[in-house]
Amino acid sequence: MIKILTSVAFAAAVLAFYSTSSQAETTECTEITSLPATITAQGVYCLKRDLTTNITTGNAITINTNNVTIDFNGWKLGGAAAGPGTNANGVFANGRKNITLRNGNIRGFHIGIYLLGFSTSSSGHVVENTLVDAARFHGLLVEGSNIKIVNNRIFNTGGSANFDRSFGIFAGRGNGIHIQDNTISVVSETNRASGLFVFEGDDVQIRNNRVFDLIGATNQSGITVESSNRVILVGNSVTDASGGVTGIGDVNGSTDVVCVNNQVIGFNNNILGCDASSGNISPSAPL
Repeated sequence: MIKILTSVAFAAAVLAFYSTSSQAETTECTEITSLPATITAQGVYCLKRDLTTNITTGNAITINTNNVTIDFNGWKLGGAAAGPGTNANGVFANGRKNITLRNGNIRGFHIGIYLLGFSTSSSGHVVENTLVDAARFHGLLVEGSNIKIVNNRIFNTGGSANFDRSFGIFAGRGNGIHIQDNTISVVSETNRASGLFVFEGDDVQIRNNRVFDLIGATNQSGITVESSNRVILVGNSVTDASGGVTGIGDVNGSTDVVCVNNQVIGFNNNILGCDASSGNISPSAPL
């Protein structure tokens, strides 16, 4: 009996350790205390409480330097008070390198996270473990080379008073793009609604993402690439209840697109434009 209790206690301690470690709060950091905020010095920044703003233009947080990490520690960066006509973004950087954003709860902005720039100026970005909710235009827009977008949740994107298209995740204009384990739910717009879209990307890996509930658009697509090269789509799951146009694949002008073990239901073209396919499951795709 003593040995059993000891083993149980040990297992509980191990589980508690890993649970605590995976959600550990960043405390050795420069706290962002008010909005709008502009970061001009390299380093580690964080939130230690919810921050909200009602600005309708500009950015809640602007990053004007390279090598910046922001750990939101699960706190909210909120912009919903500006309403559906907002043009204010949550986090913005233009032509920067090595921006890491993690553990965020970003709500109600025009674009939740907006990292802009071509491959020559923008690179090394990481966006992970972040919830982006009620973005009016795009949830994440991340451009540049060697970027990683992993384990994020993008919910309820769309409804801008100024635009008729919305993307859960837009990435591209660079090489070495890795997008994995994201969940994108409810993208709604009148013209175009896309869960995950890659444009002008090279050496792209899109793995194990989940997309569902694309609503109201005349052109609905799940996970698609355009004008990109050497793209691998593996293990993604996409469903649509209203007959979207494209589930997974290449919509225009890409080369070397490989589609493996994806699951797609409910689109007019469930699997489209793949140069090589294997193990995909859909009503119209070969196994």
